[in-house]
Amino acid sequence: MSEYKKIHGIHVQALASDPSNLGAGQVWYNTTTNKLKITAVSTSGAWATGGNMATARNSLTGAGTQTAGLAFGGDANPTTNATEHYDGSAWTSGGNMGTARTDLAGAGTQTAGLGFGGGNPEIEGTEHYDGSAWTAGGNMGTGRSSHGSAGTQTAGLAFGGGYPITNTTQHYDGSAWTAGGNMGTGRYYLGSAGTQTAGLAFGGSTYIATEHYDGSAWTSGGNLGTGRYRLSGAGTQTAGLGFGGYDGSDDTNATEHYDGSVWTAGGNMGTARVSLGGAGTQAAGLAFGGSPTTNATEEYAGPGIISKTVTSS
Repeated sequence: MSEYKKIHGIHVQALASDPSNLGAGQVWYNTTTNKLKITAVSTSGAWATGGNMATARNSLTGAGTQTAGLAFGGDANPTTNATEHYDGSAWTSGGNMGTARTDLAGAGTQTAGLGFGGGNPEIEGTEHYDGSAWTAGGNMGTGRSSHGSAGTQTAGLAFGGGYPITNTTQHYDGSAWTAGGNMGTGRYYLGSAGTQTAGLAFGGSTYIATEHYDGSAWTSGGNLGTGRYRLSGAGTQTAGLGFGGYDGSDDTNATEHYDGSVWTAGGNMGTARVSLGGAGTQAAGLAFGGSPTTNATEEYAGPGIISKTVTSS
């Protein structure tokens, strides 16, 4: 058998962890996992199994990234105030929220998180997370649940929700909420992503419609390929990710990518689910929890260069 060095003129690198900036044609040996790895090009993206949450739950929310994720609240029968941190492979317990709630919304990062709304009847309360503890923030102008969210702890965005169904928007500055521009279509159980000045709303009780927010007004975007509600989202207004949900007849594992105008199909989730949490980006998404009530986590690698383990057959 020919040696790699004789063919390519270089040795295979031995690394303790996978490279963070992958390039085409890379080969390396991961000394921690004892696996030979290569890079490949993914045209549609793919989901892989991640570490299980400690608390199985649905109707939760999340924030952060695939390697620094945050999950909080939800229905664990009963409603929970539990918070968990994800490091890219495992979940660990964080500080409990002050108020247990379901169908809430979240934004921000693992060390600067924002949780607001939720409950039945609807909760107005907002909480800030610093990586270990939650503290009270300013109350929303109108309590809501099953709403969309975007932004950061000091520049948050809340839109839509029920009950009753609303098209209103609120901005958060780190201490107080103020009214923003109304959505074109009121909806609840929607997917959302983006920032306070570049927000994205899709699906929900309208099933297919998408809207963009510029910080003051909403405009129509491209329709989802698979209409659904109780889905989750991640990413930005021009690189969005929508996944899971109910398509009108059954729970779905469908994933779609958004480029700012058009949705296209991505790789299917391993498990169809609704009312799940989401975080991360289009290229590195995170899905966790959901209904049927589960503690399962999946990690998404979007289109582009991905790493794969070399196996024998």
